[in-house]
Amino acid sequence: MKTTKKASASLLLAALTIGILGIDASAVTAVSKPTKVAVVTTPTTATITWTAFAKGKVTGVKIVASAGSQKITKTASATAKSFRFTGLRQNTSYAFSVYGMKGTRASAAVVVRAKTKVLMFENSIFFGQPDDMMIGEADQKLFALPAGGDVFFGTTTPTVCEIVNGNYLKAIAIGDCVVVASSPGDAQYAAAPNETRNVSITIPIDSLEKTLLWSEEFDGAAGAGPSTDNWVIETGDGCGLPPGCGWGNQESQSYAACAIKQDGNGIMTITASTKLAEPNCTFNHRNWTSGKFTTQGKKHFTYGYFEAKMKMPVGGGTWPAFWTLGSNIGTVPWPRSGELDIMEYAGNNPTRSTSAAHYQNNLGFHEYKSGGHNHTAALSNDFHTYGMLWLPNEVTFTFNGKTTFVLKKSQTGLANWPFGPSSTGVTPKMYLILNLAMGGTYGGKIASGYGKAMFDIDYVRYYSVSGYGSAPTTD
Repeated sequence: MKTTKKASASLLLAALTIGILGIDASAVTAVSKPTKVAVVTTPTTATITWTAFAKGKVTGVKIVASAGSQKITKTASATAKSFRFTGLRQNTSYAFSVYGMKGTRASAAVVVRAKTKVLMFENSIFFGQPDDMMIGEADQKLFALPAGGDVFFGTTTPTVCEIVNGNYLKAIAIGDCVVVASSPGDAQYAAAPNETRNVSITIPIDSLEKTLLWSEEFDGAAGAGPSTDNWVIETGDGCGLPPGCGWGNQESQSYAACAIKQDGNGIMTITASTKLAEPNCTFNHRNWTSGKFTTQGKKHFTYGYFEAKMKMPVGGGTWPAFWTLGSNIGTVPWPRSGELDIMEYAGNNPTRSTSAAHYQNNLGFHEYKSGGHNHTAALSNDFHTYGMLWLPNEVTFTFNGKTTFVLKKSQTGLANWPFGPSSTGVTPKMYLILNLAMGGTYGGKIASGYGKAMFDIDYVRYYSVSGYGSAPTTD
């Protein structure tokens, strides 16, 4: 009983003392501490986060940032879960203290430490465009320069190309090679955005693994026209009404079957002549008569390698051509149907031939891209081969087996490239054309006193290449 009386007396004395001194009885209850305190920094800021306090546990939150003699004190509401300091010193270690507050009372501090980041300069990479490559060529040295730090090269197409010795590009297979230049930066520069470049990998035409699918050797009798199994002859001047359309290019000839004859020794000759020079082969009202024959409705092709061996005519104003048109031209108007000119030649420029692709651009207008070959002698002196490798996303034109011009879909910016699969996956088809025009926008002025020109064709052949190309169809 004595012990109990003494304890009761002590409690009574404490209560009287608290009352006399004016101390709040609630002060004996500890203020809730913040939990799960974390910090994230930048060069000049720090964001402090914590778990929200239960309702009524605190009346506010105090946050203090300290670094040496620098001390910043801030407060936040009772419901706050974060606070962001600004204007901090970069690359500096700070102690961040967080207190729960209830009135003037504070909880024990929860301290987290972090260092502000180093202010980095923005980084970028200058990456020179690599050249397109052929399989078997020497590895190509890549050049790229970041604003800061080192640069590294990689590829996202390892089956087509690879990076060797750090900065050399090696061609492995036909296709589009994607090269990536990257830089992680350094102590002063941030990591740079990656830069990518596309490189077309092809193979020398002479070394292609080709499979012959179709050919026309022109081995018929002397005086015979082209085989009706493979060819149809076009006649007229493009519209059939005086004064004539000139095939849309201001050409001077009409076409007739009599201008297309085999010589009996494996050569097909298209002869362009005036009425005076060849009175037995005329058509319509035009002064010039010539020949044009196509595989439309007979042989239609998709992808592969096309080649013809030909000798150009002599004389200013001649305009022979070996070319293709989209087989859908009857329902899809030119130029949207597409045109590929494997070879065009103007007798006024006797050492040069050109190749081109015609299409409709994204604004709906005709556009074309072309390239040419300059020979050391007149192309009418001898036979030469003119070819085209047609793949879904690029077309390569050749002269005597050497590449003269490459056009990639990516170079045109086309949403609808007519020489590859459509948006619905339909593969394109094209048919072949051989003709000899006179004058016009490409052939130019016809030589004065000129009366006859001959365009000789030894053969036309079509091959599949690396799985691209198939037997021609009739539609």
